[in-house]
Amino acid sequence: MTKRTIISRLIAVISFFVLISLVLMVTNEIVCAKFIGDSTTIVKGFYAEKKNDIDLIVIGSSNSFCTIDPIVLYEEYGITAYDFGSSSQPMNISVLYLKEAFRRQKPKVVALEVNMMVGGGIHTINEAGLRWGLTNIPFSIDKLKCIYQSVGAVNAEYFSYVFPVFRYHSRWKELSKLDYTYFGQDKTNYTKGYLETQSVSETAINLQEYLFDGEAWIEEENIHYLDEIANLCKKNNTELLLFKSPKENWHCYETEAIQALADARGVRFVDYNELYQNGVVELDLTADFRDEEHLNDFGARKVTSHLGQYLKENYALPDRRTDTQPNAWDMASMYRERKEWKEYMEATTARECLELLQEDKNFILVVTDTKAGTGKETRQWVYEDCKIALDITWKEEGIRHRKAGKSELVLARIGKGNQVLIDGINHYQMGGRWNIIVYDKILNSVTASLVFPE
Repeated sequence: MTKRTIISRLIAVISFFVLISLVLMVTNEIVCAKFIGDSTTIVKGFYAEKKNDIDLIVIGSSNSFCTIDPIVLYEEYGITAYDFGSSSQPMNISVLYLKEAFRRQKPKVVALEVNMMVGGGIHTINEAGLRWGLTNIPFSIDKLKCIYQSVGAVNAEYFSYVFPVFRYHSRWKELSKLDYTYFGQDKTNYTKGYLETQSVSETAINLQEYLFDGEAWIEEENIHYLDEIANLCKKNNTELLLFKSPKENWHCYETEAIQALADARGVRFVDYNELYQNGVVELDLTADFRDEEHLNDFGARKVTSHLGQYLKENYALPDRRTDTQPNAWDMASMYRERKEWKEYMEATTARECLELLQEDKNFILVVTDTKAGTGKETRQWVYEDCKIALDITWKEEGIRHRKAGKSELVLARIGKGNQVLIDGINHYQMGGRWNIIVYDKILNSVTASLVFPE
């Protein structure tokens, strides 16, 4: 066999494996479960952030991203923070997330929520917790090591985490448009990893069990991973802060055990169960939780406000609100403000509604008058950039296509019915002469579909 033949065959083998890898990568992106609002949104959003823009990174399980609201931290203290966690995140995956964070950011503080420190080790975590934590993290040697730590062997299960397509191949039957388009979408996370919810627990939360006596159970492997996190922070000249979110079934003896670990490593620890018992942080146990383990927006704002003050008093964190150029948190704050209730939503007539909206260039309005002209015609306007961009009088069936911000807008007259489809969803509502659909170009979504008799 000649040298030229050997080289040709080697190139062919390498090309084959490169092709297979590319096919697996694309297939993974399509068939993998999309944990929207959880780890997929959080992880993809983190990698969409500009490098070295984040001063505080919060890691841990869902207790972390249901407790610390980065927008509140920014609006009240100018701290640029990101919640980089996943549901039921075991400590070894927290280590992996921190390594990923340090590859892209130079945070001044890392805040670790310690809920997963107490109790069983990583081998007690169910599959869901591992899938949430591992699926969307990019391929790396650290990820391969973390998978091995979690699975304990190189077997079929191990490779299902390396190539999730082997786990989710049966999803072909349930794939939606999102599965094919998500990898090409803008991944910016305007909540900065925080899970927004105003849901309120059906029953009042009981935090009095905090005072019970007992003995904390902390696995040695969790202490090992805590040390790894502390060493990573030290190596990167980053301060480490431990904190515990308020929840049922957390006890003072567990606080004492975590405090001892923190003291031995020279790091601070803040327990919001203890602060609640001492009256430092006031929580409404009937209104501030979405369930027994997680705060809602009302409770998270209270805890976040306290943490922001604590961070400012104990760490050298700059106030980024004074930066000369707008940053991603300015945009996130505006994004949230635009999602909130607006005066136009309570207008009683179409004229009043339009007068309240017409001077905002970030709104696109689709206005339908079902009794135009002789009363047998339908007239539709698209109002964009504070002027009429399209004016149609429907006398017979028809369809028109155009862009609305980043979305596809379709106006249609079918029989005697009207349709206004945005990204395939019909937002037109019957019931009155006027229908006004409000599309926000900053949110890239419909914020209201309003019906008026006049």
